[in-house]
Amino acid sequence: MNRHAFVQVFSLAVTVVPLLGACTVRMRHNPPPAYAAQPAQPAQPAPAPTAPPAGGGWRADAPPPPPPAHRVGAPPPPPPPARAVAAPPPPPPPAHVPPGQIRRDEVHERNEQRKAEHQADKAERMADKAERKEERKDDKAERKADQMADKAERKEERKDDKAERKAEHLADKIERKEDKAERKLDKSGDNNGRGKGKK
Repeated sequence: MNRHAFVQVFSLAVTVVPLLGACTVRMRHNPPPAYAAQPAQPAQPAPAPTAPPAGGGWRADAPPPPPPAHRVGAPPPPPPPARAVAAPPPPPPPAHVPPGQIRRDEVHERNEQRKAEHQADKAERMADKAERKEERKDDKAERKADQMADKAERKEERKDDKAERKAEHLADKIERKEDKAERKLDKSGDNNGRGKGKK
């Protein structure tokens, strides 16, 4: 064999062997979905042959009794339960996708789910916070209205008290004036003009 033919055969072997090896590995570790989708059939034992009665007689050749007839108004018997068929496993990823990229896609998907859950929780917290803020605002407005009503009531009471005190003060002042006038009148009447005065 000359050198040129050897190089051609060697390059062909180098090119084909990895492809065949990859196919073999994939077939060995990941069976195709057609084989995996078929559920295993359980082996059923063969029915045992029935022997005729030992005594012979007229019952030995009798046919089996007929099935019970359905009544007209009775519902039909329920159908037999359906067998659950296992879902086929997902197809294997293409051979050219590296496992790191598959893991990266899974991580991205998981992060998106977490982000969506976080956003939902955040929206719920914000709604609760806005509701609490609105309640506080309503309570504050109610307290302020109560305070204003109390303040107006106290102001009215102070005004009434001030008016009463002023009326009492004026009455006392008038009474003191009258007392003073009486004392002055009494004092001037006692002297009869003989008091000390200017000369």
